[in-house]
Amino acid sequence: MKLRLLAFAAVWATTSAVALLAPGCYGRNCEGILETYGTDAGQGRMLSPDIWESSPVDGKWLWFPRQHYFVFDISELGGRTPQMIIPYVSAQEEPRLGGNFTVGAGNMALISNSVPNRVDVRNDTCSDTYLRLVVITGPQPPGVPDAAAPTEADGPDAASGLDAGADADADAAP
Repeated sequence: MKLRLLAFAAVWATTSAVALLAPGCYGRNCEGILETYGTDAGQGRMLSPDIWESSPVDGKWLWFPRQHYFVFDISELGGRTPQMIIPYVSAQEEPRLGGNFTVGAGNMALISNSVPNRVDVRNDTCSDTYLRLVVITGPQPPGVPDAAAPTEADGPDAASGLDAGADADADAAP
């Protein structure tokens, strides 16, 4: 009986020690960080009127460490809701220079809050990677000005199209 009790105590102590000392997402070692991206100049760009990217495919990608939460603020979408969101992940910062990349799936790139001008992406793993996000929207509805197009408020030379011609005709009228 004493031998069984001693064996049970040894197994219990070993199991407890392994659980306490093993690396993993215990305590605060996998605590996440929240970061907003897209509000500062140079953070992302429009590839076309309907496609936005966080970084160039042949450039440096965003550091996407474990439990990192990105809020992508994409005002260039002009109030449109993302229709297709493609997170690419890589182990290298510049994957086109001898590296590789893949489309992020599962907990590696959890997508949420897909609302007008915004999408959130979270690395819900304990692995560190790099991220490139591509967002595709539908075209602007008719009559809604493109967010990137110049307007009258940008100055008299910035406006183009029928309004600029109408202004010139009005100035020429007696």
